[in-house]
Amino acid sequence: MRNSTRPSTSLLGVLALCFMVIAGAAACGGSSSKSSTSEPIDFSKPGPYSVGITTFDMGDRIAYVFYPADPARLNEGTKVTSYSSGDAFPAALRAAIPKELVQEVPIDATKDAPVATDGPFPVLIHSHGFGGYPQYASQHLIQVASWGFVAAAPDHIERDLAANSLGKVVRGEQDVEDLRNVLKRLEKENSSGIFKGALNLDQVGAEGHSAGGGAAGKFAYDPAVKTFIGQAPVPPLSLASGATAADRSAAYAATPPPNKPTMIIAGEVDLTIPLAGVKQEFDWLAPPKRLAVLAKAGHNAFTDICAPIRAQGGLMQYSGKLPAPDNLLKLGEDGCTNDNLDTATGYAIINQLTIAQLRFVFGIDKTDASLSADYLNSTYPGVLAEYTYVS
Repeated sequence: MRNSTRPSTSLLGVLALCFMVIAGAAACGGSSSKSSTSEPIDFSKPGPYSVGITTFDMGDRIAYVFYPADPARLNEGTKVTSYSSGDAFPAALRAAIPKELVQEVPIDATKDAPVATDGPFPVLIHSHGFGGYPQYASQHLIQVASWGFVAAAPDHIERDLAANSLGKVVRGEQDVEDLRNVLKRLEKENSSGIFKGALNLDQVGAEGHSAGGGAAGKFAYDPAVKTFIGQAPVPPLSLASGATAADRSAAYAATPPPNKPTMIIAGEVDLTIPLAGVKQEFDWLAPPKRLAVLAKAGHNAFTDICAPIRAQGGLMQYSGKLPAPDNLLKLGEDGCTNDNLDTATGYAIINQLTIAQLRFVFGIDKTDASLSADYLNSTYPGVLAEYTYVS
């Protein structure tokens, strides 16, 4: 069955975004053991859990982990109220970045607080975009964690901001292995580590933005992954650089999709991963599947640093003042100017769609009421340019 609705239309981060766009970005208990009412829930508001943050040392790279924290033991951790967008850059390059382009991104979490005791909690593994950094999804993943999930995001050092800044990008599929390695680390921590007994590893979702959407889509073939969410994703196919539309069509025709529930969230005016390409992927995916197209949203509507870029008036004001050509500045502000969807509204509906999808697929919610077109259109009027569900 296909249901579709089309409502009427009623900086330090600059370089990270430039690289990223070239590549084509009523509370109830959150524990997986609890089920909710059949009434829709507003997941755009903070959930019932305080959130902890920790990092995993993965050898030559790290992973950020966001999780429900024990409210009685928050004093054992360190309160974190922001992070610098400059953290993504190699230390040797930070001094060369104009101070106007360095932002403090607000967050609300506690570093290394003990995990909450009323799990086990489902897991979401997130893949950042090309030229991006896992921290740039902190606000989103903190919101997910506040609703009773453990969310982990590795740094893909072969294609992250540092690799791009230093000209050391390595093509390949190590990013997919990163996601698998994070899951293995979570399994170890659930057995005898800091998350001992706190994770429900029968409930694992994969999520990714842009190039990370392609990595997460490939990871979705693994039996452990139960659902896949793509944020303006590139195709989860093995394509040569410079592949044409005909190449993509042939690859889709030759490749069976992952046989599990999926959701794609896309920007209506994305200049980097155009909507037509995202729809081609959606048509290929197996049901049950959902496509949410955000009106006036661009490629970087999914990143923490979209809001400060918009607040400072975009990036084209720096034309001729930075060592970056105008086409990169324009691409870097894709989705982050006053002509685009308001960033706070965009973040809110992205969180709503993501958390509701995870909870419904994992059986935490009895129905998909929080994903219904009527609820979404009444709560976010004019925000959905398209919303399609294929059962």
